[in-house]
Amino acid sequence: MTAQDHELLEAWRAVANAKLNEFRRQCWRLSSLVQQGTLKKTAAIDRLWEIATAHALVRAFSEDRVQAIIAEAFAHCDFHPMRIEVA
Repeated sequence: MTAQDHELLEAWRAVANAKLNEFRRQCWRLSSLVQQGTLKKTAAIDRLWEIATAHALVRAFSEDRVQAIIAEAFAHCDFHPMRIEVA
């Protein structure tokens, strides 16, 4: 690999990582809005998947990694400690 190839690859990786970091931030932001009741969980997750696909994050990092990022951010959304279960 030439020095030029190396530098061009580094530029590619930097942009991809910046996209991934922002995607992760948006996952947590939307999951917070779901927890507050502002958004529906399925709508938020569906849109995040569309975003990841449109910005080539799925292709660049794999479906499993993108799903893991979404799952991590939304894991707390199903936990409601103050709700009383009615049997």
